[in-house]
Amino acid sequence: MNIAKPAAFTVVFLFGMLVCEYAWADQATDDYAKLPVCTLSADGTRLAVEPCRTAPAQRPMPRRPVPQIIDRMPQQKRVASVKMPAMTPTLSSPPRAPVPVTNCDAAGCYGTNGVRYNNAGGGVVGPSGKACTRAGATIQC
Repeated sequence: MNIAKPAAFTVVFLFGMLVCEYAWADQATDDYAKLPVCTLSADGTRLAVEPCRTAPAQRPMPRRPVPQIIDRMPQQKRVASVKMPAMTPTLSSPPRAPVPVTNCDAAGCYGTNGVRYNNAGGGVVGPSGKACTRAGATIQC
């Protein structure tokens, strides 16, 4: 029984909305239909009568002729393949395995191999003067 009252109220409310919407829609449509169709004044700078309504659409709508232009896709020239130069062997020694860092201070770090690596600018310099890279807790020369 608790649902009957809200459901009845909802039905009456929706029915009232439909009736009001139908009545107001007809009035607005009739008022708009009574307006004259928009035309320009004799000098062509303003509307002859304001307010006015737009002209009704023609049935069937005439198609406007538009030329259809289809261009071919441009031909792509193949680029000659570029051959990589042969690699010449380098005389420098290959990089060594990374060395874990044990102790660090403001001037540099000690590796687990007991070698001191000094800070130099943004990198690290090994004992032989070779530039090394530091990645987290490892140093590789």
